[in-house]
Amino acid sequence: MDLPFDTEEEEGESGATLASTVLLVDDETVVLDVCSRLLTREPDLMVLQTTSAEEALPLLQDQRVDVLITDKNLPQMSGIELIAEARRLQPTLEAMMITGYASSESVIAAFAAGASDYILKPFDDLRVLRAKVRAALERRAERVKGREMARSVARQASALLEAGQDAPEPAHQALEIELRNYEQAVKNGAMAGRVAVVGSQQAVEVLRAEGFQVAGLPVNSPDLETADVVVLETGEPRWRMLAEILQSRSPDVLLLANPQADLSDLLEAIGLRLDLVGFGTSTGTQALPERVRMLLVRRSLQHAQNRLASAMVIFHRSITPR
Repeated sequence: MDLPFDTEEEEGESGATLASTVLLVDDETVVLDVCSRLLTREPDLMVLQTTSAEEALPLLQDQRVDVLITDKNLPQMSGIELIAEARRLQPTLEAMMITGYASSESVIAAFAAGASDYILKPFDDLRVLRAKVRAALERRAERVKGREMARSVARQASALLEAGQDAPEPAHQALEIELRNYEQAVKNGAMAGRVAVVGSQQAVEVLRAEGFQVAGLPVNSPDLETADVVVLETGEPRWRMLAEILQSRSPDVLLLANPQADLSDLLEAIGLRLDLVGFGTSTGTQALPERVRMLLVRRSLQHAQNRLASAMVIFHRSITPR
């Protein structure tokens, strides 16, 4: 069935849409309720939910879905089967599998079906779910090569396993260890990493109070390029110049719009596609730590996924005839 949102042109435009659609599929209504409540707090996300794969398929046939989050164990069609069918209907869709325990076999099967990530339940930190959805939307827009490599390798490994070949026990154990490392990296990512602030001592104090490793730095400091997240405040006259430089380097950049920021500052931020948060009001001050935490989690996820993809390559290479 050819659908208009399956075209390659739509993929390039997906990052520019005003709202993204997330489809949740789980036969536990409590899980659906918790996930839906969390994600609907995001103003640019529309959340759909069903309790079975059979209910989800008509939605996937009739409208665009950006991210599918499905439980592995569903009543009839499994979550892995649903992911495969969803990816057939909508090739640009991002999929994540919910599982109670991640084994090498289940993760390889999910990636082979077209998933790019998985989520463990019960959820220890709901912020991780939101960060994973954000990372999935970015992957959908940017066609991350590591994601595609993991899927390709998983498909090859899955085919060899189904054909009667297998990897030696040490290879299985090594992949299991990497899965545990991935989960630990996700849990620890919320506070890991170095944060630099330019132009706002108040932001430094707010972030330190929340437990972040943060330093206030001048606009010309060479240490800015080695930070994980750089927070710029519009009160710093040279923030535009610095933002343009850092966007071609490794840090994630967050812009603080202080109460005196004028319209030109906001338009400039939009033009540079900067992550923007208000500051100086009680609401804006509370939002800053959460936004920084989200950037650090997303960065940690990317690094952990790359390591997991490499581990899958090693596992695939070790598969031999039984």
